[in-house]
Amino acid sequence: MAVTGKTVTQAGAPNAQQLIADGIQDLDVDRKAGMEGVQNRPPTNSTVLDANQQEIVGYFATKLRQRKSDCETRLQQFAHDRTATASKIDIEQTKHSFARILNAVEPGLERLRQEHADVLREAKINEERALRYLRLFQQEHGLFRRAATYPESLLWHFAVVAAIAVFEWISLSSFYAEGSDFGLLGGILIAMALSIANVSLALIAGNILRYLNHKSQTRKSLALAGVGFLAVCFFIVTLGAAHYRTATNEIAQLQQAALQQRPGAATGKGAMMMPSDADQWRAAKLAWQRFRENPIGFEDVFSVVLIILAVIFGIFAAYKGYMMDDAYPDYGQHDRDFKKMKTIYEAKKQGYALAVDQFFERTLQEQSRLLSDARANIDYYQQLASRTIDEVRAFPREAAEIQDAGNIVVFNYRQKNTEVATAPRPDYFGKPISLDDRLMIPPKGLSPEEEELQKRYENAMREFSDIAQTNNGRVQSLRTAEIKRLEAYFEGVERDVREKLRHEEEEIPGAVRGQSDTGR
Repeated sequence: MAVTGKTVTQAGAPNAQQLIADGIQDLDVDRKAGMEGVQNRPPTNSTVLDANQQEIVGYFATKLRQRKSDCETRLQQFAHDRTATASKIDIEQTKHSFARILNAVEPGLERLRQEHADVLREAKINEERALRYLRLFQQEHGLFRRAATYPESLLWHFAVVAAIAVFEWISLSSFYAEGSDFGLLGGILIAMALSIANVSLALIAGNILRYLNHKSQTRKSLALAGVGFLAVCFFIVTLGAAHYRTATNEIAQLQQAALQQRPGAATGKGAMMMPSDADQWRAAKLAWQRFRENPIGFEDVFSVVLIILAVIFGIFAAYKGYMMDDAYPDYGQHDRDFKKMKTIYEAKKQGYALAVDQFFERTLQEQSRLLSDARANIDYYQQLASRTIDEVRAFPREAAEIQDAGNIVVFNYRQKNTEVATAPRPDYFGKPISLDDRLMIPPKGLSPEEEELQKRYENAMREFSDIAQTNNGRVQSLRTAEIKRLEAYFEGVERDVREKLRHEEEEIPGAVRGQSDTGR
């Protein structure tokens, strides 16, 4: 190979320059060329390379052999990886998997229907029965003209009652503090006890008062008697507490007067006596005596105000007790039972619809994973094939670089040798060297079978993408159709349930009526 300008330019690449520099340095080319030139060696008539040039050829042949060995090692690794990857790719099996995913949609939907059928039917039966009990109750008690009314939250309702009790407690504390033996603390305790008693009695009375609306005369009579009894208890507690306040106030004033009449006794507001159990007992006896003589007789205007406030708060508490449920007894409970069963049935319907949607979502995800796995394996195989082709294509260029580098080093040796020698140089000094042709042959890359497999994989990947796109469209169509069919399915369940209950009523007359009566 002639050492042309083009060859030198190619060899001037960074790798080639390094090879040249390493060769000149490792082989000590300049020194050996000078020593041989001084002795006019090689002889003018020589036709073979001298030992130094053969050493240079051997040096670069070793470099080329090592480069080829490295290339073959990488190609063997690529071939091993291709074989392992190809074992993961089964075109026909992948097609069958796509078909299996699509074919499993209808059976999967059928399984979902079977899994949810009993739950839906049971929930609808409970709702329908609750509705029939409600309708029967309305019919029996003449309530068709209005819907049940009651607080949405009993917690909030009773929070208002508690607020009324606390407000009453705070309002009455100052009244009882004036007449209490224990001052403000005693007033607070008495007011708290009165508030709890009054609110509880008024609340219960208001709740019982609803039974005056019942069609049963017996229940009306019992309710009227119960409300009257609780009202009497309410007024007894209120009047008794007011008399007790007056009695404790009078006893406290008598004790204060007695204390001031003692010799050396302290006077003024700071003078006071600690109350005793005997004083409280005296106050209770005095309050009871006055209550018996004249329950509503009070000379103290504050006691009258106290009674009025207690009555006002009692009326509010009774109103909240009356409004804690529908005005007609048990109507609110039947209505709540129906709404509860309806809510449960609607939740079951939504749960089934969500399960259907999730089923289709899982189907699409499974197909996406299948396509992604197939693409990943095929892409990796194609990548290995491309790297193999690139490796094989790069070897001739690298081998040429090594051979050109060897020629440049030999040319450098000959040039130095010619500069020192006085005798003409051999004719072969003008001819390039050539490395072993067997080393210049590129290693084997892809086999014809692998090249054909590479093309098959390319076509298969396009086919897989088309199948996945078609299947996605089909799954989405089935998804839309199934969602539309859900309403018809629910209507069928509801129709079957109504038919079932109608047959039950025909076979067991009065069954619904009997169950309704037990709920009244």
